[in-house]
Amino acid sequence: MDADLYVPGDGWLHRTDPRVKFLISIVMLALCLVWRNWAFILGILILEHVMLATDRVPAERIGWVWKILAVLIVFIVVLWPVFDQSGTHVLWQWGWLRLTQENLLMAAVMGLRIPALGFACFITLFTTSQTKLVRGLTSLGMPYKAGLTLATALRYIPVFFSIFQSVSEAQRARGLDLSGKVNAAGKKRNIFVRLVDRFKSYLPIIIAVLIRAYKMSQSVGWAMESRGLNLNRNGVKRTYRVNLTMSIVDWIILVIAIAAAAGSVWLMTWLS
Repeated sequence: MDADLYVPGDGWLHRTDPRVKFLISIVMLALCLVWRNWAFILGILILEHVMLATDRVPAERIGWVWKILAVLIVFIVVLWPVFDQSGTHVLWQWGWLRLTQENLLMAAVMGLRIPALGFACFITLFTTSQTKLVRGLTSLGMPYKAGLTLATALRYIPVFFSIFQSVSEAQRARGLDLSGKVNAAGKKRNIFVRLVDRFKSYLPIIIAVLIRAYKMSQSVGWAMESRGLNLNRNGVKRTYRVNLTMSIVDWIILVIAIAAAAGSVWLMTWLS
């Protein structure tokens, strides 16, 4: 799996202004956090999948999100009734453990809320290039230095990820055991000792990656200095290589998102 989250494409979400996608993600995040109705959160989750599918985001990327969230979802659904003993409609009880209609319903809500929150963020991350992502934030008022820092961090995440993989493969080729399953005598170890040994085995890899990162940071710093970073001149206006312009389609999507958010707030108020 590539560390770069952006999926190149030309779908309708890719063509949408990043500021509009920021609003869509924020609205979905807010609605998922405020609503406690499983049907509504499930509807948002389905809508997110429809948006990604119609934008032709590969199913492998969507499945990758579910894969990284699966363990967290299972833990929350299983442990929520254990720690939340509220509710009056008892369905099953064994000692202090009670399964009620209310805590099972909240477990379902939390199990749906986690992926809904995740996909609300990935809608923007999957369909917005790093350049437009940072340019959208700076156009909303983020200082250009903060935008440059964010752009540099996003740019080098896949670089350091590939460096880590290359160093790991090189060390394995030289006989380094990264699993920690057996000791020098060939005997199996328990889980705790395996975790400690596995962490120790990664130390040479981490040190090599840090040394490479330090050398690259020097090169990046010299390159920025040669391009006049922090050069202050009176009357000089900063320009940007990427300029954002709202199209008619962007305005339509923006109006639909605002109307949907307002309608959801009205529905929640009316139901309460």
